[in-house]
Amino acid sequence: MSPDPSRTGLLLVGARGAIATTVLHGLESIRAGLPACGLVTETPAFSHIDWEDLARFHVTGWDIGGDSHRSAEDLARVGVLPQDLVELCAGLRERFEHSIAPGLAEPEDAQLMQGESADRLLLSLPEAVEALREDIRNWRKSEGYRRSVVVYLATAERDRELPAGWSHPEADPMELLSEAPRDLSRSVLYAIASILEGVPFINFTPAPGGAVPAVAGLAHRLGVPVLGNDGKTGETLIKTVLAPMFRDRGLNVMAWEGYNMLGNKDGAALSDPMRASGKLRNKDAVLHDILDSERVHTGVRIDFVPSLHDLKTAMDFVHFEGFLGSHMQLQFTWQASDSALAAPLVLDLARIALRAQERGEGGPLRAAASFFKNPLDVCDHDFHRQMDLLRTWVAHEEG
Repeated sequence: MSPDPSRTGLLLVGARGAIATTVLHGLESIRAGLPACGLVTETPAFSHIDWEDLARFHVTGWDIGGDSHRSAEDLARVGVLPQDLVELCAGLRERFEHSIAPGLAEPEDAQLMQGESADRLLLSLPEAVEALREDIRNWRKSEGYRRSVVVYLATAERDRELPAGWSHPEADPMELLSEAPRDLSRSVLYAIASILEGVPFINFTPAPGGAVPAVAGLAHRLGVPVLGNDGKTGETLIKTVLAPMFRDRGLNVMAWEGYNMLGNKDGAALSDPMRASGKLRNKDAVLHDILDSERVHTGVRIDFVPSLHDLKTAMDFVHFEGFLGSHMQLQFTWQASDSALAAPLVLDLARIALRAQERGEGGPLRAAASFFKNPLDVCDHDFHRQMDLLRTWVAHEEG
């Protein structure tokens, strides 16, 4: 099949998860004429750019199990997706189910596998990468994708040490795979496959993905954009907006405590300390960077509260010092749908990645820093300065 100029593949890892399900239904609502609320690329400052038409995106991807119908029904029950939209998209989900490829799970999750995903656990790491590449090529042929982007939305991985050799940008990841442990981060395998197929890779999770120097170096050499890591949607977003205010007003933050409750599958996964450590580290690090002080007492906690489902709730307490040593407090509570916040950002990032590829940019894309807790090649966590990076990147295109 010849490439269809009206189709762009949005290849989601974790295709049956809450965020992916919200993306799938959100695109359908946009095609029906509903406003694209929550998209940065649709705001007045950026809407004049010739981004990829949202109507061209066609969703498929990988997963190790689950059911997209069940995911949609669960999200409708808690008010994230409109019930009528879920009913209207039943046929779309059925076609979507038939297109999903078996995903790659961590070895510890072998008992959760369904069908061919269990078989893929038996593959060597180079064979697993080749299987993912074959999936991309098959979708390109069967769906007629003109171009594609891979977005890593999998459940938070267990935190693991990076094997020797991967810290060198000049290293060949395919050569390293032959000696790598079988529990190597799955985000790395998806990133390598995506890059070798010339497809931009976006990591919305705390997993290493394109942050691994050998992977980033490969992306740079092949001219493929990589974006990440760890999408910034809620409490951490507020931290990176408010912390600069305290810094720039000369107010001394003495303590900042954050408590998060989440009830969906991600919340359940994060009850595992090995899975939670990377996310907690990213959520906490932003404050020390912005406030430039290791003396600030900070703490972050995430608890699984099943009844909340997708409505993530965060409560923060900020203890700060002002003129004449007066002690003051700021307390806030944030409650929002995790998936409804993340889904439009996935579409923004896909547009930005594809635009970067059109401009011939490869490797980590610094301009996307404002979307992530742990942005690639950017150490400044100030949200306002990160947005300036995006504005400058767009301005160069206009110039």
